[in-house]
Amino acid sequence: MQINQIKNLIKKGESQNIEFKKSTAQLQAAIETICAFLNGSGGVVLIGVSNDGKIIGQDISDHTRQEIAKEINKIEPAAQVVVNEILISEKKYLIMMQVNSGHHAPYIYDGRAYRRNQATTSKMPQHRYEQLLVARGQLNYSWEEVLASEYSIKDLDQEEIYKTIADGIRENRIPASTQREDIKGILKRLELMKEGFLKRAAVMLFAKQRALGFSQCMIKMARFEGTDKLGNFIDNQQIRGNAFNLLEEADAFLRRHLAIAGFFKPDQFKRIDKPTLPVMAVREALINALCHRDYSDKSTDIALAIFDDRLEIWNSGELLNKLTVKSLRHSHHSVLRNKLIANVFYVRGFIEKWGIGTNKMISLCKQEDLPEPEFRENQGGLTVIFRFKKLIGQDRKKNKPERTLRQDEILKLLRSSKLNGAQLTNKLKSAPSVRMVQKDLLQLERAGLVRREGKARAMVWVII
Repeated sequence: MQINQIKNLIKKGESQNIEFKKSTAQLQAAIETICAFLNGSGGVVLIGVSNDGKIIGQDISDHTRQEIAKEINKIEPAAQVVVNEILISEKKYLIMMQVNSGHHAPYIYDGRAYRRNQATTSKMPQHRYEQLLVARGQLNYSWEEVLASEYSIKDLDQEEIYKTIADGIRENRIPASTQREDIKGILKRLELMKEGFLKRAAVMLFAKQRALGFSQCMIKMARFEGTDKLGNFIDNQQIRGNAFNLLEEADAFLRRHLAIAGFFKPDQFKRIDKPTLPVMAVREALINALCHRDYSDKSTDIALAIFDDRLEIWNSGELLNKLTVKSLRHSHHSVLRNKLIANVFYVRGFIEKWGIGTNKMISLCKQEDLPEPEFRENQGGLTVIFRFKKLIGQDRKKNKPERTLRQDEILKLLRSSKLNGAQLTNKLKSAPSVRMVQKDLLQLERAGLVRREGKARAMVWVII
């Protein structure tokens, strides 16, 4: 291209297909735009031109040429970038880099994909990146392995990460030397980082609640009155958080709503408390749902429902690789949809790697003389059903205690705002002791009328 043609090109100004850079000091930004052009309709980057279209030029040495080649080599898949040096004055050159629309989009530069919008280059949104991968026929890895470039280590709960390492060392599943590594080193060890970027699995496992942008990081939990979803809600919650937050909240929900039976052994004076279902069996089902969920489905959440006769846990994602509902009841190979997420649960000692989770649930129920859990594929997912030996909640219906005037007043106050025990005590007309208010709140909680939110000093009461 002749200098006159270059000048005519510059007169058009920066656009969808033309970008100006003053010098190779802006080389990385220039290659980001080249990457965007490859992902779009092609274009030209001119180095040695100011933003207002003035030709400045610059010196070019062998080192300059090596740096340009080095940055171009960071584009993946490899692409043909035509680089021309145009002499504009003594020892001053204009560098022109030109590409056509790439045939293997999405292209990435230094681990990130870019797009062009008018005269602006920006990071490509994740959904657009995935669309291009699908179009290329290369989306052959799972949701959890995709780089979450919009997140950084500061968005993760580091305390939960160190807890994972402590559990892993105690379970003898990672070396003790891991505790001396920094967060970045730990994430690399767990294969949750690549090329300096977090993977989605890291976000799902460890993200702080305020940083979560994935709608999939949610669990729905409900306690229905009766044996179907037509009954009234006794409790209904939607909890957002990372995988370990969700597991903790589900544990708390189960403790609130699964009856505890007390009995005495003939040779013991101490009462033995026994839950309606084996805690470890239900926990196993919850962890399976977190590990095997199809996280590419943004329209659904893990669902936990308690009825008078049963407990159900559903997660999206049908069984993989010849696994059937029937095979879950017998010895079978472990087939993982989310290997990275499952590995972290394995490191912490929450699961094994031998495909024995469903067999463990069955065994635990048999030990308690309970019906074996049922497994059903429905609505594009898997449901695990635990049936109770006898109906729960019947005593609540027969012997529903009458509320006191003070309890009615507490409910009225909670309808307008969330309050802790001390705040409620101060707002009540005939203020009793804090202890009496706490007693009222516990009765209302057992009746399924209020619930707790938050922990320790930040804990408040909320009306259901």
